[in-house]
Amino acid sequence: MTIEQPAFGKRVREIRRAQGLSQGDLAGDDLSPSYVSLVENGRRVPGARIARSLAERLGTTVEALCAGDQPAGGPSGGLAQRLALVGQLVAARASRQAGDWAGARQQLEAVLARADADGQEEIRWEARWELAAVLGRLGDPARHEAALRGLLDDPLTRSAPVLHARVAIELAQLLRGAGRLADAVRAAEDAVRAAAELEPGRPERAQAQVALVSASVDSGEWDRAGELAARLRTELAPLPPGELRAGALWAEAGARYLAGDAGGALELLAEADGLSAATDGVRLRLRLARARTLLALAAGPAAGADALLERSRQAAALVDTPSARSWLAVLETAGALGRGDTAAAADHSAAIDPDAPELSPLDRARALLHRARALRAAGRAAAAEESFQAAAAGYEAAGAFRLALETWRELSAGARGTGEPDPHAVVMP
Repeated sequence: MTIEQPAFGKRVREIRRAQGLSQGDLAGDDLSPSYVSLVENGRRVPGARIARSLAERLGTTVEALCAGDQPAGGPSGGLAQRLALVGQLVAARASRQAGDWAGARQQLEAVLARADADGQEEIRWEARWELAAVLGRLGDPARHEAALRGLLDDPLTRSAPVLHARVAIELAQLLRGAGRLADAVRAAEDAVRAAAELEPGRPERAQAQVALVSASVDSGEWDRAGELAARLRTELAPLPPGELRAGALWAEAGARYLAGDAGGALELLAEADGLSAATDGVRLRLRLARARTLLALAAGPAAGADALLERSRQAAALVDTPSARSWLAVLETAGALGRGDTAAAADHSAAIDPDAPELSPLDRARALLHRARALRAAGRAAAAEESFQAAAAGYEAAGAFRLALETWRELSAGARGTGEPDPHAVVMP
């Protein structure tokens, strides 16, 4: 395919700006920002390999970047239409970043309508992707899933592995959070296949592996998760410090713990926690802190676990939501049980609300399980049995059949076996 300048460079610049990327972001590690500038200004014709690399980083194809303007208004008219749509897309992204989710939704729906009418496929795709994310934040899981599945079926997605991987990763995370673990595993496997076509070092490769390790752990495929975590380790080397590296270490830690290496798992979680502290991802930091605390209470030295529990108390005081209060009650219950303080465990378990908003189905079952342990320790056998049964039912409904089996086993045995990993203490990214 012949790359015609300056048309190719103009399209590169338009799509880069629409995605909020700098020339340095697009350059990556193998190009320079000045080279990207020359391409965008039409003063340099990239070779086939570089053109493919630029297209992948922009989430599109070389063919799309080489396509000429086709609307009735002619080349200048087509460019004007694209620029207007890009401006609307940037405005919608600004609304989203400001937390105006309803406003962003309206703007993106307007961009979609106009992009459909004007035949602007690349901008239409970008608007659909942004809209899917907004629907997720607006608490509309059905439309969120429909939007992602629609994107998966889009020809542009299927023609660009980077787009395919991104959408499949997002879908896997959505399905896992909704308690549909079998579907989440399939979506994550799809993401891994698509990401395998990308060059080493691409973040989507690690993101897809994290999604698959997490879904495998939750669904009870622990041996497979261990094998996948070993492969994930090879993706860690080129990752810079930040959320993605923290998430990868966290995922590896969960698999490592279930394989019997509690010390190694706690070390990985500590490293991940340190990396997350330097990021803006508040939700990641909170969930990672809970995961680290719960695992430490189950397996770590008492002093270290107590320090993490105190930090969780401080975080809960800053983020006072029903789900945060319920999570703290779970941690307090686990801590009290670990100290052998059955009275305190019973008191804390009374504050566990498994129906708190924002708890995933798996988190609800985990909360019920910890409440059941506290009730049994307090001698309330009937109430404990009821809570164990509810926890097992919750796990089964989510497709976490191995966790359900472990719950039934603990109920029938009268206590959890000592010296073995506690799978209910593993919270994945």
